[in-house]
Amino acid sequence: MLAVAALLAVAACGGASGSNGGTSSFKGTKKVGMSIALTGQSALYGHAISQSVRLAVDALNAKGGVNGYKVEAAIQDDGTDVNKAVDNTKQLILQDNVSVMIGAVTSAQCQAASPISKQNKVLLIAATCNSYQLTTQPNLINPYWVSVVPNTYMEGTAAGNLVGKLGVKKIFVVSPKYLFGISETNAFVASLKKANPDAAIANDPNTWYVPFPTNPRWDSTISAIQAAKPDLVYSNIFAADQINFIKQALQVDPDFFKKYPLTTLASVDDLNALGSSYPLGMHLYMRAPFFALANPGLNDFVKRYHDRYNEYPSDWAVMDYDAVMVWATAAKAAGGFEADSVLKQIVGHSFQSLRGYSFKIRSGDQQANVGETIGSTADSAAKYPFPILKDSTNLKGDDILMPTTLMNELRDGKCEKGGDPTTTDFALCPSWKS
Repeated sequence: MLAVAALLAVAACGGASGSNGGTSSFKGTKKVGMSIALTGQSALYGHAISQSVRLAVDALNAKGGVNGYKVEAAIQDDGTDVNKAVDNTKQLILQDNVSVMIGAVTSAQCQAASPISKQNKVLLIAATCNSYQLTTQPNLINPYWVSVVPNTYMEGTAAGNLVGKLGVKKIFVVSPKYLFGISETNAFVASLKKANPDAAIANDPNTWYVPFPTNPRWDSTISAIQAAKPDLVYSNIFAADQINFIKQALQVDPDFFKKYPLTTLASVDDLNALGSSYPLGMHLYMRAPFFALANPGLNDFVKRYHDRYNEYPSDWAVMDYDAVMVWATAAKAAGGFEADSVLKQIVGHSFQSLRGYSFKIRSGDQQANVGETIGSTADSAAKYPFPILKDSTNLKGDDILMPTTLMNELRDGKCEKGGDPTTTDFALCPSWKS
């Protein structure tokens, strides 16, 4: 009788309560795994991503978890190092038994982690790394890969169209030498030539790419730009590299970016890192800047994020929150966590995004038709401690999504020289020429 009374007392107090009002217990714990850059070249981005994933997990648990299970974020630092990313991914999948992996910052880390995901049939959702080769190059294709971030084709196309409309004639290219930089630059150059056939690249292709993952000194690049005197510099360097490049260029010449305007990939993190020192008038393409995508759901997220971390969320934070929610929504629809079952509830389905629109994961490359934001940096009039975009345009995902025909041509090796995927060039694709 005493035992029964004790059980009744515990039940009356909610027992081992879940987070859904304290009325039920969690069945157990399911883990969301991440190998992310908390140190190294991409630490600026990994910081926000890890905070966002924790915020997403807490939001899920506050509503009872997923299928009655508590969700836990299992986060490992890869130091922006490929070998460490491999070790972390193996540990998270084989030892920690994560139910899903959220992709790393860089495409190099994701390229290394993807085969482990594929071999062990663990879903990997990319929300930051985004090289299109990860879904089109036959030896890299992973059926358990899903992307909710604009891939490098989409971004390069957006940047090429942006620069093409500016009417400039002479462009200098600076990109990181690895999968991401090469593929995004390829898309940029191809789309630029379509948008403005008169545009010319000022520097030799052999000089387009700079060392990665870190390039602390930019003296030679700065000197080469000054010697070439381009109308515009195109770049997709990011995080520590972009910050170092901008700082050092301004030290050489405070008017450097007035003379040689920069069109580049950027995020709220980059803007915030330099604050008022970030040059105005820069042409940026961004994945999910909260200040240009205001809507009730995003506004609530920004408030919760700022209240908790005392900083504004970056583009990466927005997209990785979306990634966790895509997995949770699909797992609930599947009624379980088995990867193939969850995948069936992702591919071909639409999901609401913090970005203010719903996106759909198409079959084939399992890429979401997510958008990109373009505009020029301008003072925020003290609203934020960093510049924002003026005259910004939110490009629709369907308008920049890689055509299915082109995707299949890439997979069939019709866009490269001699069967070598490192020579891929959109200008070689049959559909591109037509």
